[in-house]
Parts: sequence; structure tokens; C-alpha cells
Amino acid sequence: MTRSEAAVLERPAASPSFSAVGMGKSEQKRPGDPAKAGAEQEGEAVDNAFDLWLRRGLHQLYDTVAKEPIPEELLRMIEEDRQKKDD
Repeated sequence: MTRSEAAVLERPAASPSFSAVGMGKSEQKRPGDPAKAGAEQEGEAVDNAFDLWLRRGLHQLYDTVAKEPIPEELLRMIEEDRQKKDD
């Protein structure tokens, strides 16, 4: 057994890190608590960083596909379908 495994086993069940109260967003916000404000800002910064990373990654993967022209046969099928709906 490693030290980290032993530390987990020794941790009491009521430890704040395992309770719902210690899970961050489930906690109720208390006005004027600077520790909460800093943690919230840090969480938002992490979310923003992840969003930026995801957006860049998706653009890198799919921009070339999105810029490809639409095949003529597909355009023809769409136009035929529109004409059927109008009739």
C-alpha cells in the first residue's frame, strides 16, 4: 500500500473534501466572503480557459471541412425538396 492510499483510508468519512458542502458550487454563497469570491473567479477563469481551448481545437479540426463547397447533388436534392414542400 502506498502513502497516498493509506492517507485516503485514514481520512475520516465526515471530511469536508468528501461532503457535499465541500464540493464548491453546491455551497451557498455568503455575501462579503473574500475567499468565496476568489474561488469563484478562479473557477470562472478555468472555465474560460477550457472554453478557449475547446473552441481553438474545434476550429483547428473542422474549419477546413466547413469551408469546403457543398456538393452540387446535395444542393439539387435540397432544391427539389423545397419545391415539393411549396406544391
